[in-house]
Amino acid sequence: MNADSSTSDRIKVNGVRLAYSLFGQGASVVVLHGWMCNRSFWLRQCRELAGRNLRCLAVDFRGHGDSEAPTGGHSIEQLADDVGALMATLEIGPAVMVGHSMGGMVAQHFCLERPEQTAALVLVATIASDPDDRLISKRIVSDAARMGFSRAFDRHFDAWFAPGAPRSVRGWVKRQMRSTPNDIGLELVSAYNRFDLTGRLGEIRRPTLVIGTRSDDSAPPGQSRRLAELIPGARLALIEDCGHFPMLEKPEELNRSLLPFLETQAGSRQD
Repeated sequence: MNADSSTSDRIKVNGVRLAYSLFGQGASVVVLHGWMCNRSFWLRQCRELAGRNLRCLAVDFRGHGDSEAPTGGHSIEQLADDVGALMATLEIGPAVMVGHSMGGMVAQHFCLERPEQTAALVLVATIASDPDDRLISKRIVSDAARMGFSRAFDRHFDAWFAPGAPRSVRGWVKRQMRSTPNDIGLELVSAYNRFDLTGRLGEIRRPTLVIGTRSDDSAPPGQSRRLAELIPGARLALIEDCGHFPMLEKPEELNRSLLPFLETQAGSRQD
């Protein structure tokens, strides 16, 4: 399979049809998207990984992208369980779990609860806890009660980006996120409102790379440093002049940190 080849389908796990795409052949990598996003946010990296003899699984969480949107059941724990069930059905794993934002929260929980399915961990622009309610998703939900979800979303949307982020990137991200039902976004924020794994991160015994960005107002660089300090042996990389979506705003810079780590993990599994 070449770098541009992929297989996409939907499989029923845990009572919900989840959409996914598979790229390439080789050691497995699973990429997890953020709040109200979908697997297409990782498309550029998936193609790059496939060209480097890695197999990349990109998943749409329940209620996102092309996956079914059931009534209820949207939480970090459920999303992690869905991913584990999908990997088992597809006979994928153990894999390097790469999570962005909310997907990084899912990846942390996944690694702690399913270490046998986790080869390594990459956490991109994410948090272990948010005691000061800095997450933009929380700000949107807080304001939605008085001005409606759409107006609240528009009010806070630009805070996800660095000042120099291309308008085309901002427009694409907004269209993708607004295609996710509002009630899904509201339910998820309610579910992870007090998400806190800081007391358990010392239990992680998998190679870990934390990638933060200098201009992220939702998961600021201090949060990335904290993750790297709390996870034993974790490495930290910070991307300059970049907001919350490095895979879109600064894909080359993200790849310079991400790809060597993934190739090293793939090599160690082949020895």
